[in-house]
Amino acid sequence: MKLDFSIPRRVRLVYFGRIGLGILRNYITETNATIYESSRIRLNIWVALRMLLSGKRTEFAYYRAFLRWAQPHAVITMEDNNITFYATKVLAPTCKTIAVQNGVRNAHSHATDSDFKHDLQRLNKEGYDADTIATLGGLGSNFYRDALPSSRAQLVEVGHLMNNALTLGSAPGTARRLVFISKFPNRGAAGVDPEWNSKIIVYLGEAGLTAQQYYNIESIVARTCAIIARERALPFVVLGKRPAWQVGERSFFAKHLADLPWEYLPSTHQASSYESIRPNDIIVNVDSTLGYELFARGLRVAFVAARLHAANHPEILGHRFGYPLITDASGPYWTSEASDSEIRRILETVISVSDEEWSTLTRTARRMLFHFDQGNTLLCRELDRLGIANTGPRLWTRELIPRN
Repeated sequence: MKLDFSIPRRVRLVYFGRIGLGILRNYITETNATIYESSRIRLNIWVALRMLLSGKRTEFAYYRAFLRWAQPHAVITMEDNNITFYATKVLAPTCKTIAVQNGVRNAHSHATDSDFKHDLQRLNKEGYDADTIATLGGLGSNFYRDALPSSRAQLVEVGHLMNNALTLGSAPGTARRLVFISKFPNRGAAGVDPEWNSKIIVYLGEAGLTAQQYYNIESIVARTCAIIARERALPFVVLGKRPAWQVGERSFFAKHLADLPWEYLPSTHQASSYESIRPNDIIVNVDSTLGYELFARGLRVAFVAARLHAANHPEILGHRFGYPLITDASGPYWTSEASDSEIRRILETVISVSDEEWSTLTRTARRMLFHFDQGNTLLCRELDRLGIANTGPRLWTRELIPRN
């Protein structure tokens, strides 16, 4: 925790949290703005003093004290899964609030008796809400309709802001590749987690999963895909989620792909995954937001949505492809089973159909699940409606890409 001794001031706009800050600032031009950070991250002495005078010592009380100093016209966040943000409508009812969805939301929790969705449902009855929730598409809108049953929020399907703003990498004339999107966790610089097989890292309902159980699917799918790529004479690439200095990701896949040809592409900056993807790639995805983003663009994406099947909990449906808007456990380009035969079946479709057939085959699901809005026209339109100054729609040049 850092201490902040600056005297808070009144502002027109508050950025709630630093996640996605560089993305939002590429569009928002309001200069009379400040950043709210949790008291666990940065403690402003003046805000803390005001909180103590209220007789409370909670994050809610600290945020209330902050808002009384700032008195903003609007609060915006890309921490859409932060409960405290939704308290803004209780603490400052006339303040305009907009949450921008930053990832696929599931019923994950660190405890058996609560999760973000159910906590928000309960607090919505007490006034926790937002004016606008900019969702990733139909999946996100469905989640927030359930999470905020009494909400007055306007749900606007804008897609993922980064995906909308960037062009993909291009390498004309290069061979088609088979690319697996990794979701491997941060295991630090040493890449070693002594509790990998023992500590529960997430609860899905009452089912607690260790890291080994939760990420088991990564090794299964990567190995099967690498074998198929070798059989078809396709280069196989693991698109890393982690930077090169976090050696755990490379070590994990090196262990499971030891006797197979493969290439590892670590993350180098926030846009590196998009720059690494070529329009003619065959992409294999488990349940990452990036997989849905590329699918929404019309790229060939196979979904081995079998994380819970590989963790021996096939009864938990939340990680299935498109669930609950799509209820079929399998389809021409998706499966809920982590078996060699199923992975081969869907890859045969994704690889072999023509471009026209792929477009027809996926059109309904693409429109239903996820949105792609090149240049972020819908976000800028919503910012205009809420009175937040912005650049208007645009794609990003290299210098606009936020750093990690």
